[in-house]
Amino acid sequence: MNTKDSLRKKISLKRKSLSKKERLDSEKSLVQLWESVGDSYNTNKVALYWPVNGEISTISLISNFLKDGSECFLPIISQNKKNKILEFALFEIDNPLTNNRFDIPEPRKSTIVDLNELDVIFLPCVCFDSKGNRIGMGGGFYDKTLSQLSNNQKTQLILLAYDFQEVESCFPEGHDVKADACLTPNQYLNFKD
Repeated sequence: MNTKDSLRKKISLKRKSLSKKERLDSEKSLVQLWESVGDSYNTNKVALYWPVNGEISTISLISNFLKDGSECFLPIISQNKKNKILEFALFEIDNPLTNNRFDIPEPRKSTIVDLNELDVIFLPCVCFDSKGNRIGMGGGFYDKTLSQLSNNQKTQLILLAYDFQEVESCFPEGHDVKADACLTPNQYLNFKD
């Protein structure tokens, strides 16, 4: 088992073992911290993820963005199993979510936004390090997709995680895309500074 795999296994188990109260408290703290730093970001078009497998919840963030008039988008995976490029579909309250082949809820195909039009993409992760690297679930979907961003793009990539998901190193590889920042219930890390 390589080091990425062992980290993925260890942190995923810890994440799944959190109590409902710990999850709710973390989500509340995450939103409060975002409210203190979010003004420095343009949030007209925001991509988030629907939380699964113990990921820190984005539900309150989505609700707040919608209340503030932002458009929220969720990732959709291709029916073609060889295609690892995510599309981001508009999330609308009255458009029910359906589970994809990984059992992850996603909008029924609705308005798809051009990746380079997104102001912020909030990224899930299994773990992250102090340089903005992340380890995901291992499918490579986000790295493949984010590599499509144009070099002069202004899209901000922000990791969302629990504090315990920070590790010394994510053992980055050449194809890994770094995040610009990370938000946890207790800290905001700007990797560009």
